[in-house]
Amino acid sequence: MKKLYIFVEGNDDELFFKTVIIPLLYDKYSDIEIIQYAQMKREKVELFILSINTLKFDYLLIADIDFYKSIKQKKKFLEMRFSNLNPESIYIVIREIESWYFAGIRDEQSREFGIKPMRSTNELVKEEFNLLYHRRFKSRIDFMLELLKNYSVKTAIQKNDSFGYFANSILYDN
Repeated sequence: MKKLYIFVEGNDDELFFKTVIIPLLYDKYSDIEIIQYAQMKREKVELFILSINTLKFDYLLIADIDFYKSIKQKKKFLEMRFSNLNPESIYIVIREIESWYFAGIRDEQSREFGIKPMRSTNELVKEEFNLLYHRRFKSRIDFMLELLKNYSVKTAIQKNDSFGYFANSILYDN
């Protein structure tokens, strides 16, 4: 049995990974579990990582870059915060998970939603994302679910550098 744990920050991350990423990993893993770590105590996360390492299971820790100036700085912070964290298991989302959601929408779909297509979502933040759905969707979650319905990993790789790095490392390289 090959098991994978995916540590994500919150609900939006979990929805994205459950809908887009996990289905693409079932050929490599027999069991995949998502853990929302952002609201957990540091010690509890460290114990999870220690037990995963002891059992020799795989794990990924996904984090937004937040206010850090570089991926290297954010990774260093996470390594200091959580002992036993393997730096190669850390993936940084630039800027926030919303940029990954919108990266997977094709230009024609974007126009159908009344939204100007974006060449790149690298700099898209939550506040800008929240302004996109007001014309056609009742709620933010409705918009997110609609984006995920026809999500194109190929398009997302082209429109978001951090998603491209993640996808090429995890989905296509293992």
